[in-house]
Amino acid sequence: MTAGTPVHLTRLELRHRALALQRRRFWREFSYGAILVLADILTLAAVFSLLGMLPTDGLIPGMGDGGESFVRGLIPQTALALGRRVTSLLFCLIVTGSYAHTERQAHPARMAAALLLGLLLPRWVEIWQSALPARWLLFGFVLAATWVALVLQRRALVATLKPIDPRRLERARTLIVGPAEDVNNASHARDDARDQSPSPTFVLSGTWPDGTAESMRELYSALAEWDADAIVLVGSLSDAALQAVMIAASSAGASVYATRRAAFRQLDEPSFVLRRAEPIAVLSRPALVGSQLVLKRVVDLSGAALGLIVLSPILLAVSLAVRLTSRGPVLFRQVRIGLGGDPFVMLKFRTMVDDAERQLAELQQSNVYSTEPLFKLPKDPRMTSIGMFLRKSSLDELPQLLNVLAGEMSLVGPRPALPSEVRRYQQHHFVRFEVLPGITGPWQVSGRNAITSFEDVVQLESSYIRGWTVWRDLAILARTVPAVLSMKGAF
Repeated sequence: MTAGTPVHLTRLELRHRALALQRRRFWREFSYGAILVLADILTLAAVFSLLGMLPTDGLIPGMGDGGESFVRGLIPQTALALGRRVTSLLFCLIVTGSYAHTERQAHPARMAAALLLGLLLPRWVEIWQSALPARWLLFGFVLAATWVALVLQRRALVATLKPIDPRRLERARTLIVGPAEDVNNASHARDDARDQSPSPTFVLSGTWPDGTAESMRELYSALAEWDADAIVLVGSLSDAALQAVMIAASSAGASVYATRRAAFRQLDEPSFVLRRAEPIAVLSRPALVGSQLVLKRVVDLSGAALGLIVLSPILLAVSLAVRLTSRGPVLFRQVRIGLGGDPFVMLKFRTMVDDAERQLAELQQSNVYSTEPLFKLPKDPRMTSIGMFLRKSSLDELPQLLNVLAGEMSLVGPRPALPSEVRRYQQHHFVRFEVLPGITGPWQVSGRNAITSFEDVVQLESSYIRGWTVWRDLAILARTVPAVLSMKGAF
């Protein structure tokens, strides 16, 4: 495209190219989807054919009355029944979005929902009849076998097609657009992450678009030169610049994506609601409200009470070990900052010598968090002979179950902060006090002390607070067990 080419002709050239791009996208997605559906059909048919070979005579006696009918309903025994089962599950996979073309992933959660929908609902009445344990065990086995087969098949298929499948946002087809500094930062970040050649970019000057045809022609030329099928917007764009880019993208048939504004990166993920038929972005919301608070407290009370009962032998053994290996009290009491900035006394098994607090100032220069408001030492000389093991195994945290019962802490939440740390906080750090601090949390299951940036810690905890669900708490509790057993990142 030459400098003298009229803008409307440039747009027409891009539009012709866009039609070809749309056709290419259609056939790419159609062929990929067809392969995926065919692979799912074959996988489902193979799994249920293998399940149909199981000796049902050994399964039926444990199913009680109607056991044979339940087994035959769950595991197809004829070709016609197999066809109906595969068709119904295929429909459920479509309904749950397991073939979403925007994500070439295995979609394990969506596929689990589809299998529950297709397998559980038709047998809902039968599964609650006599011999419940046997029926639920068989259902769980069939569900797990089918889900594992689909997940493995998806992963194998994606790995197989990857060398020949043109990715939706492959580097050579993604144009990064924005102010110079933001474009450079985004381009370097992508290059470092993927270790590939420099990303194509288009820099918007402070006055762009300037009202001349030349500025638009330059953008059209960049789109054509790189044959871009996607534009990623970075940084802050004026309404005029955004409109110009959207017009150019529409002409070129390119998709437009935008990174978060810098001001939002330490805050909430924006969502959209309708107000008087007008979509508006929700940039903030309360942490936990109403039923969420009640549900979280119920989980905390039941979990803490059960934990104290089940772990009482360990609590007793650790108490004796602390008492016998060093002088001082068994429990270490320390003031921490909790919900709303209120102080409370946190309990731990003592892992250091009795005068450890008085030695703190001498060790500040060895802090792994440098100037940030956290203090950790990989080899703290104040540790007792058993203290290091208690720290690495997190057994020193168990007395905090009493703090949970008292309502001062939660099973899951941000790490409880010291008053000396809070005095060095910046404004966005105070999001940590919107919920109760936790015994475990997103920081602990994501590497603990291996994460040496306090901003990363706050980001993890802020994301947890804003997106809280009881399932997220249960997932973190489940991840805590292997994290503790591995002792990775703990000191």
